[in-house]
Amino acid sequence: MPARRLPRFLARSAALLGLTLGGTASAWPKLQGVAESSLGYTDNVRTTPENGEELGAARSRGVFWMLSPGVVMAVQTRRVLQRLSYRYEYDFYFAESSASSSSNRLEYRGYVDLLPRVALVLGANVNQSDRFSSVAFSAPGAGAANVLPAQGGAFLQGGADELLSFDLHPRWRAWQGASFVADTPIFDSDGPRTLAFGGRAGIEHLFLLDAVGLEARADYSIVKDGVLSDGTPTGRQRQLVAGAVGQWRHDWGPMITSSAEAGVVRVRRLDTGRGFWSPIGGATLAYVDEFGDVQLSYAHAVTTNPLVGQSLLVDEVRLRGALPLLPQGILMAAASAGYQHGRLIAEDATLAARIDVALLDLSLAWQATKSLELGARYQHVRQSSDATRPPLPLSFIQNNVLLGATLKFPPERDMPRAYRAPRRVDRTDEIRDGFGTSADGPRVPGDIGR
Repeated sequence: MPARRLPRFLARSAALLGLTLGGTASAWPKLQGVAESSLGYTDNVRTTPENGEELGAARSRGVFWMLSPGVVMAVQTRRVLQRLSYRYEYDFYFAESSASSSSNRLEYRGYVDLLPRVALVLGANVNQSDRFSSVAFSAPGAGAANVLPAQGGAFLQGGADELLSFDLHPRWRAWQGASFVADTPIFDSDGPRTLAFGGRAGIEHLFLLDAVGLEARADYSIVKDGVLSDGTPTGRQRQLVAGAVGQWRHDWGPMITSSAEAGVVRVRRLDTGRGFWSPIGGATLAYVDEFGDVQLSYAHAVTTNPLVGQSLLVDEVRLRGALPLLPQGILMAAASAGYQHGRLIAEDATLAARIDVALLDLSLAWQATKSLELGARYQHVRQSSDATRPPLPLSFIQNNVLLGATLKFPPERDMPRAYRAPRRVDRTDEIRDGFGTSADGPRVPGDIGR
């Protein structure tokens, strides 16, 4: 850029930023303090594999105490909704203190009305832990049944994503999205270093109860200090996955919606020049209202797991949801059940070791007061793998039971609600407080293919 144009460019950029975030300076952020504590029992403290005795690691059981303070900051203006949260967690094992661990998590979500027909959703997170553990690692109802590493070393993981939506016409919408995730071992731990980027762009046409569209996707990943599918150490592994899917969404009533997609991708291992074509697809059936939702989904896809530094071709079934059992959400139930069948993708683009993961996560929460929530949680994790030696993912079983309490001040009902993207074609399930009704302004496409 010529030097004489730089001041003009900076002035225009500042004006656009001021227009985008108009009113932010006059909006005071709302702060919320969060304190959570649980007493739990696990039958596998270190997620020891089933052949742990052969590897010199005996399986142990124990009682643990989880303590987690945190803080949430929310800012809501006429055009911007932002939410920044920080959480520290310490897990202390009474009978095996050397297994105790701590973690820090920083997360940001933001929604911006850029223009009358243009909306932007942003997200970022950083997670640091001195020992990986599946105990309380995923939130109740998340439904993710992901492959877990065989070794529990310290790691640092971070990522970000953005989704830009354009209302081209009352019946036409386009979008563009991008994301990245990075994972690396820390504190002298051994493990892969993973960096993955993703991008997508799509367009859809809306009818009264249906929407049909087309989306193009591309993902690039690079893994260093990883291993081959037979466990042999390797230097660098690069992979490119590109393809497209056709999408269909349909509203079946005021609270039930569905989506489906089907397409094909090309998987190419860049360091060996080998690759293959694979069909991909998925389907979702969801019940959504203002206070809760239940979702059943299936997906056949190619994914890169940053924790284990491996790419897999997976079939995944996931059931998750959270619903009030009593009026005003006094008693809430959250549940998820997930099953993932995956095959590691070898460097020569062939399918290698099989890994199956099953997750069952049940929780019950009672809102004792406006600020105090009491709850119980049960978690079952089962991983079955053809691999028998680390660092490849190994077979293990773990059961966890937790009883705990969460204190939030001010209470959640006094905070701006977090943004929820619409899944329905008519977009009436969207939550974005302070931005008017669902019939006004731009909307972000539902989470098909995310």
